Amino acid sequence: MSAEPRSTVVAIEAESPRSWAAVVLESSSLVVGRVGVWAADTAHQFGAMVAALMGPAVLSVYSFVAWSLAANLGWTDTFVFKTGPLSNWMIWMAIAILVTLAAGILRKRSRTEEY
Repeated sequence: MSAEPRSTVVAIEAESPRSWAAVVLESSSLVVGRVGVWAADTAHQFGAMVAALMGPAVLSVYSFVAWSLAANLGWTDTFVFKTGPLSNWMIWMAIAILVTLAAGILRKRSRTEEY
């Protein structure tokens, strides 16, 4: 018996050359994705900070409601706004309700939910 030579073939798939436009597009999409994640995280943190600061704002507006109503009833001598729409306690009540609703919505949206 004679030994027959065996040949082994290895197939290597060559990667097709990418154009410079494809490389730029791929790298820019990665950068945009990372910037998007950073912006979303920053906005979430800013929303949480504003939600925390809305508490004193709500309290201040409700104190303007009480002060304006007391001035209208004659219980106090003066109010900051003597004439105009801001001299009416109902305007301040509407502002107070809107600020309270905005604070609630912002607080609800800025909560982190862990699964």
